[in-house]
Amino acid sequence: MEDLKKLNIEFKQYLEEISGKLTEDLIHLLKGENIQYLGAKDSSDIKALYFEYEYEYLNIICWGVDKTGQISTEIVKLPETENETANENEKWNALIPETIWTAAADFQDHYEGEDFDEILDEYDDEKYRLFEQWFFACWKKASEQTHIKRDAYFSIHDTYFRTDLNTLKTINEDEITQRYE
Repeated sequence: MEDLKKLNIEFKQYLEEISGKLTEDLIHLLKGENIQYLGAKDSSDIKALYFEYEYEYLNIICWGVDKTGQISTEIVKLPETENETANENEKWNALIPETIWTAAADFQDHYEGEDFDEILDEYDDEKYRLFEQWFFACWKKASEQTHIKRDAYFSIHDTYFRTDLNTLKTINEDEITQRYE
């Protein structure tokens, strides 16, 4: 149990270290920079940005949609600078550091106590809370620095429910669609 708590402390420190990189990337996205538009689309066509993360490795992707909800940009991996470095220097290219992921996996493989599910749930809940708070803080900082307010949604990959990054309230796909009708 203590080992998993230490992993979340390490994870929080790591997220703090890369906050500047993510914030910088979000600033570029808010300004419409570093985005490749599909077809004849341009920044004026983008009505919202979608951010999704992968459950296990926490990799974040982003894309823009137009008022009909159609994807209008290429997918961007975030943080961009971190992913470029990882791909050049290492085989591991997840957002969560390999040492943390491996230690958590080792715990799952070797822990035999009856409270396994409870301990693992507590670890995961804290990890995802830290991760989401980190992303929200970077988004807020990027929005404040650019003075740009853009509709944007954050969620785990392929889900019906998302967090509206302007209100931090949960919203579903149908409610998002209604906003642009």
